[in-house]
Amino acid sequence: MRSLRVPAIGLGITHLVAVALLGPLLGSTADASTAYAEHFAADGNLLRDLAGCMAVLIAACMLVWTVVAARYASGQATDEAAAANGLTAFAGLISASAMVVAAGLLATVPLAATIGKLTDDPGIDASVQAGIAQAGTVVLFVAMLAVGATSVLVARLGRRADAVPKWIAVMSWIVAGTLILGASVALLMPFGMWAIALGLTWNTPPNE
Repeated sequence: MRSLRVPAIGLGITHLVAVALLGPLLGSTADASTAYAEHFAADGNLLRDLAGCMAVLIAACMLVWTVVAARYASGQATDEAAAANGLTAFAGLISASAMVVAAGLLATVPLAATIGKLTDDPGIDASVQAGIAQAGTVVLFVAMLAVGATSVLVARLGRRADAVPKWIAVMSWIVAGTLILGASVALLMPFGMWAIALGLTWNTPPNE
C-alpha cells in the first residue's frame, strides 16, 4: 500500500515547525541593517535559524514524497489523469527545489556566524547578512506560491481517486490563497494544518 498519510502529516508538522522556528528571522524586515544584525548577534537565534532551515529541508522532502504518493494513488487510466499527474509532479518539484534554495540562503549567515565564533573569524558583514537573509525570505515566500499550486493539484488527485472528502479540495484553494497573500508569517501556518488534515483524511484503497 502506498499511503499518503505519513508524508502528508510529516509535511504538515515539519512545515509548522519551520515557520515557528524561522518566524523571528522572517519577520526581521522593518529595518534590515539593524534588525538582522541584532537577530544574528544572539547565539540562541543562530541555532534556532539552523534548526528551522533543517525543518524546511525535511519539509521539502516530505512534499516530494506526498506528491509521489498522490500520483500513485490517482493512477493514469486516462490521458487527462496522466496530464494531471505530470503537472502535479512538475509543481511539486519546483516547490521543493525553491524550498531547498530558500533554506540554503537562510542558513548561510547562521552557519557562517556559528563557524566564525569557533574560529574567531569576523564572518559576514552586517549589510551583506541582511541582503542574504532578505533573499532567502523572498525565495521562501515565492516557494510558498508554488506550494499553494501544488496543494490544489494534490487535492484534485485525491478527489479523482476518491481518497479525500470534498472539503479538503475546497480548503486547498483557501490555503493557496493564504500563501499567495503570505506577506506575513501567520499566513504560512494554514498550509501546515491543511497538510495534516490531508494525511488524516486520506483513504487509500486496499488495492493501491
